[in-house]
Amino acid sequence: MTTANTIGSHSDYIKVLASPDTNANWVASGGLDHRICLWDLNGAGKTMEINVNKDENVTKGSIYALRAQGSLLASGGPESVVRLWDVKSGKAITKMVGHTDNVRDILISEDGDTILSASSDQTIKVWSIAAGRCLHTLTMHNDSVWCMYSEDPNLAVFYSGDKSGLVVKTDTRRAMEIEEGVSVAICQEHDGIARIAKAGDSVWTATSSSSVDRWRDVDTELEIETPPETPRHERSQSASSRNMQENSPLKSPGPGPNGTLTNGTTTNGTASNKRLPHNAVLRLSNTALHPGRKHGADKVRNHSVTNLRKASEAILELDLSIVVPVHGQPDETIEGQNGLTRHQVLNDRKRVLTSDTSGQVVLWDLIKVCQNVRLACIGTNCS
Repeated sequence: MTTANTIGSHSDYIKVLASPDTNANWVASGGLDHRICLWDLNGAGKTMEINVNKDENVTKGSIYALRAQGSLLASGGPESVVRLWDVKSGKAITKMVGHTDNVRDILISEDGDTILSASSDQTIKVWSIAAGRCLHTLTMHNDSVWCMYSEDPNLAVFYSGDKSGLVVKTDTRRAMEIEEGVSVAICQEHDGIARIAKAGDSVWTATSSSSVDRWRDVDTELEIETPPETPRHERSQSASSRNMQENSPLKSPGPGPNGTLTNGTTTNGTASNKRLPHNAVLRLSNTALHPGRKHGADKVRNHSVTNLRKASEAILELDLSIVVPVHGQPDETIEGQNGLTRHQVLNDRKRVLTSDTSGQVVLWDLIKVCQNVRLACIGTNCS
């Protein structure tokens, strides 16, 4: 029987773990105690500790994001700064300033030169370590960006999820400039995206709920369908109608030519996916034209320098269409149990009371390690 061993501890909540690869003999941990610790997985315990407050004289040193690559360690948190550390010496290498809110996640390219940082300021920034500066600021999300995932050694393809539950896939492999890449809304969860993982042709998402969902991946190398010409008065729909379309995505699509449906599936249930739906494609940045609506680019270019404001308004006008993710429903959902919200150990130290997200209050026997009795059910979700 496999047993779990404690390798160390922080003095406050541990937010994140990081290791350079699956064969590494160490793991780094970051917590709300403003510390980054390196632990030897062969039993040697703590090999290094970085006190962000002490070393860098900061007051918001909690670690929310941590990523390792080779001998490089990158961290981020409510200080809104990405800090780089040398794992051999524990010394600070440099810091990257530019975000205006909490840094929630970090990716590092395989060569250790490019860094992506996701922030609660609704942006993803692309940094060059060699140049020592931010190269691009990506703004395809309209809410706090909580997590990212990539298997691409150059980070040319990556996934991102935000507080609103939107999952986006970004592909810059065919772009001369990163802002000319393709960013596609894959799906919309009901809660903020805590984690994204890819396995085969599927993308898995985890939220604050106890379940995880599996979605079909999207081929971002497909051509983008040409949007129909829409009268101007139809483009500016109310927020309520926009939410209705986003929250009930493609449940009853209408049939199209050759038996295809408007959500890219055929009437016999097979996928057509010949083109990316234009209303699922996002602009990568505020300064970039929408990849699916470049027919308006000439109109914008013809504006003089003195009419830049009108030019930007023309760009925005092209992007007023409703964003509808490619997939409305997951292919699979693994249901989890209700999460515990509170607990209280009784005076006899043998029993404990718990309440969960469904409103159940349960008495547990710690000696027998079993549920003793269900005492109550508070709320309307209990059966």
